[in-house]
Amino acid sequence: MQNIQDLSREDLIKHLEFLSGLTMAVDGFWFVAAEKATDFDRALEMDVNVWTWYASLLVRRIRKNFSVDGAGLEALKQIISHDPMWWTVDLALTEDTPERLTFEVRNCPALAAMEKMERKRLTCDPVERAYLEALAAAVDPNIKVQALKLPPRKSPSEICCRWAFHV
Repeated sequence: MQNIQDLSREDLIKHLEFLSGLTMAVDGFWFVAAEKATDFDRALEMDVNVWTWYASLLVRRIRKNFSVDGAGLEALKQIISHDPMWWTVDLALTEDTPERLTFEVRNCPALAAMEKMERKRLTCDPVERAYLEALAAAVDPNIKVQALKLPPRKSPSEICCRWAFHV
């Protein structure tokens, strides 16, 4: 077994991207298993709870391990950049104004998987909304979240979603 401290920079990046994608896959498998054991609505409720809890834990651990301090949109940007769930997503963060940060997902493996499964009901809005709201609140209770564009999309060439954070 190779020691992680001995990996090259390129191999570490590849490993982190692999783990990020694997984590996203586990989340999807978990949802499908919960849905089969209960129903869509109950699985969705549980998923929203899990992501809400994860957001506050994530912020606490990032602050502790990476010295991300402060509040506001700059702190939120730093927290998002440390969140492994976004490392395999084509994500753009744009500071439109000092009071507004736009969060745009251009390619999302989770949405692509749901589209491939031809799911009629998507989990994106309720789960991502709850997660982003909890994340923003854990960073700074004054940050508000607004959905600007949500799935479904007409074609895979469209963006997946767009959100705005406001202070």
